[in-house]
Amino acid sequence: MLNKAITISVGILALTTSAALATGLTERMQSQRMTVVRVDPIKEQFLCAEHQRWTKLAKADVSAISAGDIISLDRGDGNVWRVRTVRKAADELGSVE
Repeated sequence: MLNKAITISVGILALTTSAALATGLTERMQSQRMTVVRVDPIKEQFLCAEHQRWTKLAKADVSAISAGDIISLDRGDGNVWRVRTVRKAADELGSVE
């Protein structure tokens, strides 16, 4: 009887943990995605729609993004972020959906 109760408790705990981890991963992915509102090539930064603040980028990445792009950032050297483009605005506008 005790073994059965322990087994059921472990099963419930495993299911609860799995659901919590999945929710955390989804929230993290959504919080890491940013929509570019404006790019300032002189100051090498962009304005994020979700966070409503300017973020400094590596010089090579500034020319690779434009308004409407959805991007994700990776930590670069120091205070500069490296861009990973999730979806280009031009691709989204050109899709048939």
